[in-house]
Amino acid sequence: MVNLQTQFSKFHDTIKIDFDESQYLRDKRDLIVNNLRDGLKKLFVEQSFQPPIFHYFNQGSYDLATGVEPPTGQDYDIDVGIVFHFSRNHYQPVQVKEWVYHALSGWNRTVEIKRPCVRVQYHQNGEKWFHVDLAIYSSDQDNFGREINYIAKGYSNSSEDYKFWEVSEPFKLKDLLKSKFPDQLDRDQFRRIIRYLKRWKDYNFSSTIAGKPTGIALTACCYNLFEPKKNYEYQSYPYQYKYNDLEALKNVVNGIISMFNWQNQIIVQLPVQPYNDLFEKMTDDQMGLMKNKLITLRDTLITVSNEYYALNACKALQKVFGQDFPLY
Repeated sequence: MVNLQTQFSKFHDTIKIDFDESQYLRDKRDLIVNNLRDGLKKLFVEQSFQPPIFHYFNQGSYDLATGVEPPTGQDYDIDVGIVFHFSRNHYQPVQVKEWVYHALSGWNRTVEIKRPCVRVQYHQNGEKWFHVDLAIYSSDQDNFGREINYIAKGYSNSSEDYKFWEVSEPFKLKDLLKSKFPDQLDRDQFRRIIRYLKRWKDYNFSSTIAGKPTGIALTACCYNLFEPKKNYEYQSYPYQYKYNDLEALKNVVNGIISMFNWQNQIIVQLPVQPYNDLFEKMTDDQMGLMKNKLITLRDTLITVSNEYYALNACKALQKVFGQDFPLY
């Protein structure tokens, strides 16, 4: 059977994007953070108040090192956490979001309050260029002096029942991944599998159709299902091994398919608080479509794992991952 690890490695190098390696992304993040500080200062000083103090951190795929280059026609997505240094009991969650909204409105961008964040969308030549999702947190302490974070949820026009501070653990997920996969090379394969699935998602679900799986949902699936896969080379001594991404990906995809119930519904919880269902926004029809596309992906992976010719295998993989998957 053909060994496709070289092609998978090339594919990964093509689609990956790391925050630490991208000056472009860091500049955009820093621009937003500096604008927010300046905007809050102006907003509060005009009312003779001291502006609130906050600190920021990378979150999402850039914090977990699982970022993927957006396909043609889609914009960059930058996730940033904004932690205000006050208790959630001092201000209403949407009130704080509205501070951020007013502080950032203007310039060549649009600002929108969404349920879990404040989105800042930039445009270039009439097209979406990149957007920054700012998750808004407050900082409390428990009885032992440990920090507890709460994320602001709700829209401006939501009923009061849908405006609330929700307990959150934005810093814990990265630690969980490290503790579950302590070996750095195993963790590298884990991140590659996440990136492959994210590109599969971007290629197979139109950006204009609601209901596609989110990156964090696929990440949680990998967290639950991933096992390192390696091929040992017994002809050498001491024995050596090479990672087999095809087998690792096939194992995860099979596992995700098995998580659907007889009604083609899937439930996967975030492994940290608030432990919410990461597929809850998808309808039954959308879940069914996702399952069918996963079955196509699984069948393709099985076919190429039994293929003798690399070119045929790579052409088949381009049908599920797009033209960025190399032929050689």
